[in-house]
Amino acid sequence: MADVTRSRVMKQMALALILALTIGCSGDGGKTDSVALAVEHDSIMLENGYQVVPLFKTRTGHLTVTFSVNGKACVFLVDTGGGATLIDVEKKDKYGLEAFNTRDYAAGIGSVSRLVRTSANLKINEVEFRSDSLFLMDISYLNAEFKKYHSRQVDGILGTDFLDRYHAIIDYQNARIYLRMKE
Repeated sequence: MADVTRSRVMKQMALALILALTIGCSGDGGKTDSVALAVEHDSIMLENGYQVVPLFKTRTGHLTVTFSVNGKACVFLVDTGGGATLIDVEKKDKYGLEAFNTRDYAAGIGSVSRLVRTSANLKINEVEFRSDSLFLMDISYLNAEFKKYHSRQVDGILGTDFLDRYHAIIDYQNARIYLRMKE
């Protein structure tokens, strides 16, 4: 089992290195050939079973991504330091989510909350799947801060649990996240 994990990690590192090298080889930081490089990156990643998903930068500099949750567009903040993927509890009805109490807790900026588990059908590009590892949590404090700066509001947070499960590679230069949807 360790060899399989090691092999998967090595392949992911090799793909990330290919992306980094193609950016570095452009000579000008990728500015003049960024479209060509993005197409090349996308092609490499698609060949290796990854989905190519655009990222959007908010006015506050945060990255967001949009997926479908139970058939409706849902904007997630990409949080490479957040342990759990969650949807704002205030949006529970909008996405038709059921709440299941857990014994787990989550710490956010300035608060600790009991986590409430939910599940949903997600769609990323044309790939549909069921996720039973989502949580509901109040993130109104986050959107209140974004609103102060006229920044994009979010419906949820995409945490490291999701990023790790789907072998995420973030290409900041070309505003893309690559997700390998096969587990």
